[in-house]
Amino acid sequence: MGLELKREFHVRDDIILRTFRDGDAEAVFSAVQHNREHLKPFMEWATADYSVETAERFIENSIANVAALKGLGLGIFESGRLIGSIGFVKLDWRVGEAEIGYWIDKAEEGKGIVSASCGILLEYAFGELGMNRVEIRCSSLNIRSAQIPERFGFTKEGVLRQSEIRDGRLHDFNIYGLLAGEWRERNL
Repeated sequence: MGLELKREFHVRDDIILRTFRDGDAEAVFSAVQHNREHLKPFMEWATADYSVETAERFIENSIANVAALKGLGLGIFESGRLIGSIGFVKLDWRVGEAEIGYWIDKAEEGKGIVSASCGILLEYAFGELGMNRVEIRCSSLNIRSAQIPERFGFTKEGVLRQSEIRDGRLHDFNIYGLLAGEWRERNL
């Protein structure tokens, strides 16, 4: 394919998105521990036994996915401090589809950081990567997360009923999709 994924994006002067690196495990662990109660209802991996080793495995998988063009995990860094994560949790080159996932530190919610970061990734997906479709999935109970695809004009394509376990209970998951033509039309 000859493609190499971009590894850093500038959101604002003080906020960058960048791929995870060896040596980021302590920062990832600390951010997850600090936000565990905030993340636990909607992120299956935000468990009491989350450890530095768990963070190291996450980073290893993230680096491998970038190298294999299967995903693009990015940390959200504000003035060098990890405050969340966003990226393409799935890249399907055969059908031209990407799935975006994200989380943000509770203290950083409502500041437009995830929206701005999502906008950058949408532009990258539909522009440089030539994707045809971008998908976002979230628990039907996660109202804040659902506001992101709604803000960008995604279509709510359906609900996967009781399809995921989060915090020990079954959740319905909303599926949102946006096509390249819709993105271009909206951004003319």
